[in-house]
Amino acid sequence: MIKRFHRLVMFTVPPAALFFSCQGKKEGLRLAPVHTGSSWGYRILHNGRPVIYQAEIPAVAGHHPFSSKEEAMRVGSLVLHKLRHGQSPAVSLRELDSLHIRPR
Repeated sequence: MIKRFHRLVMFTVPPAALFFSCQGKKEGLRLAPVHTGSSWGYRILHNGRPVIYQAEIPAVAGHHPFSSKEEAMRVGSLVLHKLRHGQSPAVSLRELDSLHIRPR
C-alpha cells in the first residue's frame, strides 16, 4: 500500500508542479528519449533540467514498459504538447489508444 502511494506521489506531484511552474515558460521545454536497458522511456526537460521521467506506459495499471523508442516518443510528444498549451500532462487510456500504444 505504501509503495503504491509513493508511486502515485512520484508520478503525480512532479508533473503537477511542472504544470504550474511552467505557465508562461513553455519555450524551455524539450523532449528526449531514454534507453532503460531492455526498453525505452522519455524525459521532458525544462531549460536543460529533467522534470518528467517516464519509463513505463502511463495510465495503465501494473509495470508495462514501452516496447520501442517510437512508442515512448509518441507519448512524450503528447505530454510535451499538453504542457506547451497549459494543460495537465496526465495521459488517459483513450489517448494511449489513439496513439496505438498497448501494453505488452
